[in-house]
Amino acid sequence: MTYRAYYMFDGYPVAWQEDNYSRWLFTREDRVIRKRTKGERNVLIHDLPENHAEWDEPETDYLYVVTAEELRRRLSLIPCLDPVNSITYLDEDTKYGQDMTSLRSEFDRYRRAMIADKAPTFYASSSDYYGEEAKAARQHVPERADALRGTTLDDWLLALKEIVERGATRAKGFTSPPMPKGPTFDTKALADIILTDQHPCNWNLRPRHDLWGFPCSLLEHLAVAMLEVIPANAECVLDVTELVENDCVYCFEDLVLANEDGSIALA
Repeated sequence: MTYRAYYMFDGYPVAWQEDNYSRWLFTREDRVIRKRTKGERNVLIHDLPENHAEWDEPETDYLYVVTAEELRRRLSLIPCLDPVNSITYLDEDTKYGQDMTSLRSEFDRYRRAMIADKAPTFYASSSDYYGEEAKAARQHVPERADALRGTTLDDWLLALKEIVERGATRAKGFTSPPMPKGPTFDTKALADIILTDQHPCNWNLRPRHDLWGFPCSLLEHLAVAMLEVIPANAECVLDVTELVENDCVYCFEDLVLANEDGSIALA
């Protein structure tokens, strides 16, 4: 069985890692242990107990928490990353700051690469294909290029806001919607594309997040987009509860021990 860490914006999961995690832009000082009931679970990532009698039973969350405003500040301080390999080389010409300017630049790069092929190829569901299996798994999806030809980043941000408000996510028990056919692509059509289980075969377009259909590759760029569609006072959270509870990681051990000693108060 695998266990996940979730990167969430205002309760909405945009990326997850299995059996381990990277702190990304979070720090040890952001760690929080919170108590809640089973009935207060985030249903976008965990089911409620079938037995309603269990809903009042306590559970514990192990989280890294910052405000949307603070995450925006941290994004503004990191070097602009190469969207293909997620690294950059620091020199006197290095530009800093992930913001709407860098997101628009990434959208333009992604769009140019996608529409260069009239029928770009995609894998469905899994990225771990090899040999003949890889050939069989590839699909030509001209609609993905068509959607980018006729839309702007602002159109995609509206669609992103819709799926966040609707709570539609691939994180748990989700069936990817059918690919919209066009020729025009409204907000609902773009939302369906964002939630697709197809990701580009083109390595330069591979998403490093789990909203595979949103037109950017890096989590940093998706984070900028998410900050545009959630409240300024929303929480941005790295939830490592599953990993801590199942002894996959021990990053909260000092806080757990301090709580047992009564030297800290739980949130």
